[in-house]
Amino acid sequence: MIYNLILTAGIGIISFFLKRSFDKLDSRASKSDVDELKEKIEHADEKYASKAELRELKKSIEKIESTIDFLKENTVRSNDFVRLMTRLESKIDNLKRE
Repeated sequence: MIYNLILTAGIGIISFFLKRSFDKLDSRASKSDVDELKEKIEHADEKYASKAELRELKKSIEKIESTIDFLKENTVRSNDFVRLMTRLESKIDNLKRE
């Protein structure tokens, strides 16, 4: 009877540690999962910009915005251009008549 009790306790302890070991193995990622994650990380560079690239893009956008503001302030709009050209043509016509 004591022999059966010791044998049952021994088998219980061994099965406890085996179950714990298998649970740890099951919780770990398989090689295919790891390879898939590595591939995703390698391709992430193609999809996303780094912080340095974002800073460069922001600087470029700021330059473009300042250029657009300069053009808005210092250029003639098409309606204004047509009006000025019409006025100039009428002045030239008036000079030719005289």
